[in-house]
Amino acid sequence: MGLRECKKMRTRAEIADTAMRLFAERGFDRVTVAEVASAAGVSEKTVFNYFPTKEDLFFDEVPDREAALRDAVRTRAPGESVLSALHRLQSAECARMCSPGFAGFAKIIEDSPDLQAKELEVMARFHRVLAEAIETELGVSERDARIAAGLLISVHRQMFHFARKQALAGKHGPAAVRQLRADLDRAYELLEHGLDGIEQAPGHAVVAS
Repeated sequence: MGLRECKKMRTRAEIADTAMRLFAERGFDRVTVAEVASAAGVSEKTVFNYFPTKEDLFFDEVPDREAALRDAVRTRAPGESVLSALHRLQSAECARMCSPGFAGFAKIIEDSPDLQAKELEVMARFHRVLAEAIETELGVSERDARIAAGLLISVHRQMFHFARKQALAGKHGPAAVRQLRADLDRAYELLEHGLDGIEQAPGHAVVAS
């Protein structure tokens, strides 16, 4: 990566970090893009060059998450299923989503209808990216790829919601990680073996919103 690209990445990260600090201090809806630009020492136009909307400032990691979904399908080990690859990817995220700092992130979303609407858009983007990767890598029909991606992204979305629920309840650390992973494991178990097994294990719960 050249110096120009490195500088652009640093600028983008600085803007996003500044925005998140302001959102955490005052709430998403009470911060303007102009205020973010001023605090970051850049022009408002520069902010919009990196982030098309104010909501994109908050969800600044979405491009990286899209790439991770795509790579999980494309670079999975020989013989590894897409289901297993995505399970592994999401399981690795549990610790981050059960950290004390995640509670602040969760509260900002909880207090902003605009961010909740944006979250639906983000999940739709994840669905498209994953469907395209499945169709290309597995050689299945577009219809089957979209159905499979929809099921997999549903698990991803429910995990995210459950992690937020735990964080807002003040639950974090190893116990919270174990609970989140247990629910994630159960969700993938149901995907792999079908819903017929849902009545056979009353002690387990699917990841819930």
